[in-house]
Amino acid sequence: MHENSTGQVVAEGSGTAGIAERLVESHREAKGEHDDRQREGVPETAPRIALRQIAQTFFLIGLASFSLAALGEAKQWVTQKRKWFTDDEYMQGLGLAQLLPGAPTVNLSSYLGFRLRGLPGAAVATVSFVTPCFFLMLLLSYLYLKYGTLPFISGLFRGLGALVVGLVFNTILNLAKSGIRTAFNWLMAAAGFAMVFCFQMGVFRILLIAGSASFLVFMLTRRFPQLQQWIGSKTRTQRPVSPAQADYVSACSRAPLPLGWRKTLPLIFYLSLILIVDLLVIHTRPELMQMGSRFLRIGALVFGSGYAMLPFIQDCVVRQFGWLTDQQFAVSLALSLITPGPVTIIGVFIGYKVCGVVGALTGMINMYFPAWAATTVVAAPYAKVGQARHMKDVMSGIVAAFIGTLAVVLIRLAHGTLVDAASIAMAAGAFAIQRFVKIDTVWIVLGGALVSLVVFH
Repeated sequence: MHENSTGQVVAEGSGTAGIAERLVESHREAKGEHDDRQREGVPETAPRIALRQIAQTFFLIGLASFSLAALGEAKQWVTQKRKWFTDDEYMQGLGLAQLLPGAPTVNLSSYLGFRLRGLPGAAVATVSFVTPCFFLMLLLSYLYLKYGTLPFISGLFRGLGALVVGLVFNTILNLAKSGIRTAFNWLMAAAGFAMVFCFQMGVFRILLIAGSASFLVFMLTRRFPQLQQWIGSKTRTQRPVSPAQADYVSACSRAPLPLGWRKTLPLIFYLSLILIVDLLVIHTRPELMQMGSRFLRIGALVFGSGYAMLPFIQDCVVRQFGWLTDQQFAVSLALSLITPGPVTIIGVFIGYKVCGVVGALTGMINMYFPAWAATTVVAAPYAKVGQARHMKDVMSGIVAAFIGTLAVVLIRLAHGTLVDAASIAMAAGAFAIQRFVKIDTVWIVLGGALVSLVVFH
């Protein structure tokens, strides 16, 4: 017997009424579970991240990102503050950013935006990331080309250069904490360091060696399970997590991957349309055509980092076309180092010198478009393949090797920057504040700029 909500007693039989009542009770139970999940903050469906929020986040990342410190700034924002990506998902994106041509920081922004909202997300994230450095570089280019000299550049260059060393050092430590977790990862990081520092290998050789070694070790662990203790994939120390953290599902993992020809063909069509518009614009003036086509070629074919692109840019703008003198190129490089963003923002100075504001936009867009387009095309299949367990193990070895190569960049930055006690103190102070004090990087940079103007005037 069962008493219903009106107080009447009914029989629970095998008839139609009993079946209907059980269906109603099942619906109420399911609704109660749904309400419980809502109260616990666990979403049943995946709300899309607003493009406005992506724009705001990547603008703030770009505002405080100097050189490779952008990798650490982006990680802090998308994994800790916004919680859009897990550490593993972010490191997977970092691996792809290093494998593609162009500036890794721009490639990473494109990948992260694409994983959240597809092609619109990639466009918004990339444009927002480069906007601060574009306008700052445009302003400095105007001041220098109008007045012929900027007395404060020398002090800012010395002070902010030292500050960047401290920020990059902290970035490498944070990336190592997330991407180097096992004995094999440490071995691959050491190998990546040696391949660049000792043997001056390029990105393709590093990829081939690191990927082959990681795949070989994965196959050996399947044949000899006892090797798992050395590899660490089964004995990796896990930090204790709260129940909320255990149930956490990132926005990246909830976003659907645009796979298949029905998704890929429209993507290629839109990218082709953007390229056609760009080519039509640069055809309006011979100087734009010369600069735009060269920058497209450099952005598509030069792998390694933004620093690897500099010799090709210098050869083009100084020796082939004579748009800049060697002294002007050195000044443009200094300006790119004291502004946030990648060093290849030097294209804004070159473009402004050649054709004003239109040339500045042309220089930046054509420098970054090839790698941006490649990132959007391969992001979805790359993420899908990376979900397989064996590919995760292989990618972890490749990422560890690339983290090792970042240590070489740090050494080279420090060698030419930390030349006296004041610069060493500036680097140490920036590192300590960012690592141990809860303060946004943008305030560290602004404070460092003021100190630089006083100490290094």
